[in-house]
Amino acid sequence: WTLGLNTVTSQRNVLTCLLFYKMLGFLRRPLVVTADINLNLVALTGLGLLSRLWQLTYPRAVVFDEVYYGQYISFYMKRIFFLDDSGPPFGHMLLALGGYLGGFDGNFLWNRIGAEYSSNVPVWSLRLLPALAGALSVPMAYQIVLELHFSHCTAMGAALLMLIENALITQSRLVLLESLLIFFNLLAVLSYLKFFNSQTHSPFSLRWWLWLVMTGVSCSCAVGI
Repeated sequence: WTLGLNTVTSQRNVLTCLLFYKMLGFLRRPLVVTADINLNLVALTGLGLLSRLWQLTYPRAVVFDEVYYGQYISFYMKRIFFLDDSGPPFGHMLLALGGYLGGFDGNFLWNRIGAEYSSNVPVWSLRLLPALAGALSVPMAYQIVLELHFSHCTAMGAALLMLIENALITQSRLVLLESLLIFFNLLAVLSYLKFFNSQTHSPFSLRWWLWLVMTGVSCSCAVGI
């Protein structure tokens, strides 16, 4: 029994020494982290943010359908119950989130297009979420084309068309729902393509489950807008 105990103790000592030498070798080498960065994707994201966020508060007046969506935002800020038969409430709630983050109290009379915003209206905050959605749609278009197994040149062309399209830029810079809807639709397509491609290589992996869940969530968000 004593011999067996000594053997176990010796084995533990050997394992401890091996572990110590491994740790010592780890400390002797520098800690190196490598990452693959797609500069095309970084550039497209930067240009998308620049084109959508530059002077976002201009014009500082009610433009087009901001007169309607602004009323819904004020209702949310004042905790007023209302029914809107034009569509699901999720999009309106996202717009109201921008007002909430900006400290908007809802006290603005959305009575006509062209009315100047008062000082208590956080215009930049109200227009921020649609602008971000429009900006991120540009790199997503690039990734979608890549997931369809086209070339990087083709993907860049598709993303540039999204970037310079005047209608997409304009509606992304206002308190409107179109850019949010386009964003979640593109996210749903991208998530499904990544899920489908993961199905052929690593089904039921963590990546597979992640993109499957993202497909369902983004589709639900798109339907809710």
